[in-house]
This record gives sequence, structure tokens and C-alpha cells, in this order.
Amino acid sequence: MTTETDVGSAPRTREAGTPYRAITEDGVDLALTRFPARRAGQAPVLLTHGTFSNGGICARLAAYLAEHGFDAWVLDLRGHGGSQRAVPKPDFEAFGLLDVPAAIEAVRTHTGRRDLYLVGHSGGGLAFLMHLARRPAVQRDVVGLVTLASQATDACATLRGRLIVTGSRLATNLLGYTPGPAWRLGPENEAKGVLETWFRWNRTARWTGHDGFDYLAALGAVTIPTWCLAGAGDRVIAPVQGCRRLFDALGSPQKQWTVCGRAEGFSEDFGHARLVASRAAQREIWPRIKDWLARTELLDG
Repeated sequence: MTTETDVGSAPRTREAGTPYRAITEDGVDLALTRFPARRAGQAPVLLTHGTFSNGGICARLAAYLAEHGFDAWVLDLRGHGGSQRAVPKPDFEAFGLLDVPAAIEAVRTHTGRRDLYLVGHSGGGLAFLMHLARRPAVQRDVVGLVTLASQATDACATLRGRLIVTGSRLATNLLGYTPGPAWRLGPENEAKGVLETWFRWNRTARWTGHDGFDYLAALGAVTIPTWCLAGAGDRVIAPVQGCRRLFDALGSPQKQWTVCGRAEGFSEDFGHARLVASRAAQREIWPRIKDWLARTELLDG
């Protein structure tokens, strides 16, 4: 999920990148945008977005990373951005179990490298973690993971959150989708099947698959270097306690936790979208991500 930002329009940004395509195991056509590194160097970075959004929210961060030696790739998840809109049975789990592996394979094919970083905002971070939790063997090629405002269990932890989730669920069932632009949630409408899964996770406070697979428990086997960031001003979509629950579940011996807010020395209590796409994030968060990725590759090497 996202809201309006002050970084600029996504379409103008994405013109600087080069378009690529990937096909998932179930035949969905995905859009990727590549921002080539300005100089040879680090492993490629795959970035993606969350619900109600598209790769545009990550595009300027990707361009920034490219300027600092990272071959950056932005994925539009199924049903979003330039990816195929009409998809079979839209579902949140498909982001992680089908879209992420197809995108990773495309990056490897076009770069000739197996190692890569993953950077996910909101549901994009969950998509990467679902992929890693289900297929822990892929960790050997992942240098590091950054999640920004990613959580799956605590949107209903407060009365306000329960009311918002309940009202959104009722409206989604009535309309058959959730109107992102009309509700100022982001530039994209979201499919009912995707939101039903997210509603279930947060209403039950259990991050489980349709088959009962416990993602939160499985994070104990995710041992790659990981940095989880939460916005101090993110009250419902990704509240700090939900992001922290995910961080605590990770089994990585090299994991870092940051709450981005005034109490921690930032210029503002970052909200959900501003954590990745705002002028303040450009000044205060993007350089830290770039430095963390560079340090992690040195440790991996």
C-alpha cells in the first residue's frame, strides 16, 4: 500500500530505465525496468513494491543505486504497472511464489550473475520473504535483503486498525476490488483476491499460506543478512510492532532493525510511502541503504 509522495511522477522516472519482460510459471507476463550501473561493481539489486502501487515507487531509488555502482532492476508485480493486468486467481501469495522467482531468473539471465540483493517495500518485502521461506536453498545466492515497512500480522492491533481493516474488507467484498486512487491508498486498484489474503493475515495475526504453511515460523531458517526498516508514523498499514515481529522471527545472525522517526534522529516520523519515496527519504534513507548494501557485499566476499 502507498500514498501520495513528493518525489515526482513515476512515468517520468521510469523513462530512464530499460524495459524487460519475464514469464512466470503460470504464464503471467511481468514487466521489469533496468537501471544499469553507471560503473561496474556490485551485485545487481532487484526492487519491488507493495499493494495499491507499482514499480514507480521504487524507480528513483533504483536510479540512485545505479549511480552508485548497482545494476538495479524494478519489478512490477502481477496486476500492477506494466505487468499483465488480467491474471488467473489474483492472490498475494502468487507475488512471492511465482513473480519473484521469475524476476530473479530474468535478472540472472540478463546480467550473467547469480548473486543479487533484494529490496522490497511493503508487500514487496513480504513477497521476497515468502519466496525465501518456501525455498530456503535460494539464500545461497542472495547477498542481502532490505525490507521497508513490511508486516503481515498487526494491522488490527489497535481499535483504529480493526475498524479500518473491517471497513475496507466490507467495501472490497461489495465492489469486488479496492479502489486505491479513490481512497488515496496509491495509484493502483487492488484485486479482491490479493486483499482477502492480507485481511486474513492481519485479522488472525497469523501469516500463513492457504495450505497452512507458517511463514513467520519459517523465517527462522532465513539466515541471510537482512535490514528491516519501519516508519514511526506508519500507524495501520505497517505499524512498527508488526515490522518488529517479522524482524524478530528472522534467523539471520546479521540482521539490523531501524525505526525511522524523530526519536531516532530522523527529520520526521516517516509514513508508509514516504519511507521509500520522498525527498526526506532521498536525503536520509537512500544513502543508508546504498551503504548497507555495499558493506554487506564486502562481508559476503
